[in-house]
Amino acid sequence: MTSDATYLLNILAFLIAAVGVVFLFRRIKISSVLGYLVAGMLIGPHVLKIITDPTKTHFLGELGVVFLLFTLGLDLPLQRLQSMRKYVFGVGIAQVFLTGALFTIIGFWAGLSKEAALLVGGAFSLSSTAVVMQLLNDRKELATRFGRVSFAVLLFQDLAVIFLLVLTTTLGTEGSNIFLEISYAILKAALAFVIIIGLGRLVFRPLYRAVAMSGNAELFMGTTFLVVLGTSFVTEMSGLSMELGAFLAGILLAETEYRHQVEADIQPFRGLLLGVFFMSVGMGINITVLLNWFSVVIILLVFMLALKSLLIFAVSRFNGLRASTSLRAAFLLAGGGEFVFVVFSPSVAQQFLPPLLTDILFLVVTLSMAMTPLLAYLGKVCADKFQAQETHSDLKSAFEEVGELKGHVIIAGFGRVGQMLGDLLASRFIPFVALDTDMRRVAEGREKGWPVFFGDAKSVEVLKAVGADNAKAVVITLNQMTSSVRTVMMLRRHFPDLPVCVRVKDHKHQDKLIDTGARLVIPETVEPTVQLATSVLHIIGMPTDEVGQLIDTFRRQQWLMNEGK
Repeated sequence: MTSDATYLLNILAFLIAAVGVVFLFRRIKISSVLGYLVAGMLIGPHVLKIITDPTKTHFLGELGVVFLLFTLGLDLPLQRLQSMRKYVFGVGIAQVFLTGALFTIIGFWAGLSKEAALLVGGAFSLSSTAVVMQLLNDRKELATRFGRVSFAVLLFQDLAVIFLLVLTTTLGTEGSNIFLEISYAILKAALAFVIIIGLGRLVFRPLYRAVAMSGNAELFMGTTFLVVLGTSFVTEMSGLSMELGAFLAGILLAETEYRHQVEADIQPFRGLLLGVFFMSVGMGINITVLLNWFSVVIILLVFMLALKSLLIFAVSRFNGLRASTSLRAAFLLAGGGEFVFVVFSPSVAQQFLPPLLTDILFLVVTLSMAMTPLLAYLGKVCADKFQAQETHSDLKSAFEEVGELKGHVIIAGFGRVGQMLGDLLASRFIPFVALDTDMRRVAEGREKGWPVFFGDAKSVEVLKAVGADNAKAVVITLNQMTSSVRTVMMLRRHFPDLPVCVRVKDHKHQDKLIDTGARLVIPETVEPTVQLATSVLHIIGMPTDEVGQLIDTFRRQQWLMNEGK
């Protein structure tokens, strides 16, 4: 077979395996990341042997990782980090450092070199951003307290990945001091951050402004590729890593008005290249090692899951989270993550780890990622038992659960419209608290993990309990017009600076509510509900382009739901 034919066969094998296996995994609601890993394992040199040299695909896989880090940077605007700083720099820092330190000590005790033990410990402190975020999105649990905590921990883990990638470029120098190497890695990362941020603010925004004014979509996309690959090249030539440059470029563009167009342009390429990366990783998974060392793999898997979940639970409790919330976050984040494969790239693994140990560690991480949905279910079962003892949806639990919130939205009335609004806010990680006097709705909301409490929104004490002093807006979706008017009057008297938006069933009481002090009154239909959500998002300070993209996505989802009925 000619080299061209072999090359074409490899491409066909990739596409057939990806389409078939990933489609099957998505049908049974399993992460596509795991589908790519299994697809790669099947066509790789250890199973069907369709592709015998996985190194030929590493270049495309590395590009996928570069674009993954770039999109992670796009998802980390400083405003988001600031709004979740208590969890990011509280639970997140403690989890990564304690978990990493403990696994490092265990690795060193097991006979690894200090460099290898440090990298293994750091890599094992990470969880799967791709799998966990997909689970939270599919189950609409991003607005729950454990969902916010899990997301915040993943944010800090993503930041820690950059440190680990820089560390891989500095470790291993003969006769060097590991503490000096770590300090040097931190210094290099900080210096690269400052330089790229400084140059980026001077160059990126004017460049994108000029390109956007040209109105050429292809030129805009080409500029994005130039920025991503250009910053990656600069950091690579500086002795750092390509991934660091891509990540910093993403953070820079996250603060600009071009963020969403950039994200939309690269999404198809990112998904395709990332799939190639995971398939190339899957081709390196040695099924023979799994069969021959099955007991060792299972023991390490159980040990990692147990130790990591216990540490996350302890850290969450120490930071003031309830046992039920801590349990769900601990089980959800207990598994390993895809960045283990990034940190231990083939060149790094060959330098620091024996081949057999690398195969075993990759198997442990892959199996733990596959078990994440099951772990999430077990966490819910255990948390439900604790939650029944901890809270009865009263004001005391409201104080406890929302005491740290600032800039959140209060929804008075959690019927159909209130739930739609809550779902929309949750999709953008905007915290909210809902009140209702119908215990059935409260129970249903609490069963799903929503922050819903039994309480009368006309009561000053109730609103203070759910943080009205620190809220950004109140949305009233009550069915009784009299209750809505009284609630608006009370809010204007006790919280005069708090914006109030009201949903009504018809136009008859619109003028009265506005005269009473409501900033916005919208009659009830799906489209006016969208208008209500748009206005609320503007009031709480979300950028106009982000609001537009979010509302368009929401409209498409509603249309698809109606088509399916």
